[in-house]
Amino acid sequence: MNDVTHNRRSKRSLVLLTARIRTSGDVIEARLRNLSRNGALLEAETLPGVGDEVVFERGDTVVAGRVAWCAKGRFGIEFHKPIEESEVLVHVGRAKSKAAEQPAFRRGGIRETGLSLREQKFAEAWIRPPGRTTGN
Repeated sequence: MNDVTHNRRSKRSLVLLTARIRTSGDVIEARLRNLSRNGALLEAETLPGVGDEVVFERGDTVVAGRVAWCAKGRFGIEFHKPIEESEVLVHVGRAKSKAAEQPAFRRGGIRETGLSLREQKFAEAWIRPPGRTTGN
């Protein structure tokens, strides 16, 4: 590894999210691979040129920068101004919070349906095959 890798100015968050890069004449749909306060690593089919001025867009984060390097379908952007650490972390947190918001599906049991005792016994007899015992 080179010295740039070892001397990063800020911690990078590994992610796999979509992002949009605006160049002077084009919009590039890209995959954001990592993000820090000072820059981003992206993958795309179309690459901007090294030194191109760009605008990085991901959610509410919109920041101007410069393409620092390009190689094999990937490119790095150095932001002109560092973004807040909370902006970096919110992208990772959103994916987790959406999954946590989804209610877990659980089928209610016979006793949780509001059936009377007689109705519960009928339902248990209906779902239990003949000759099978519950072990109670």
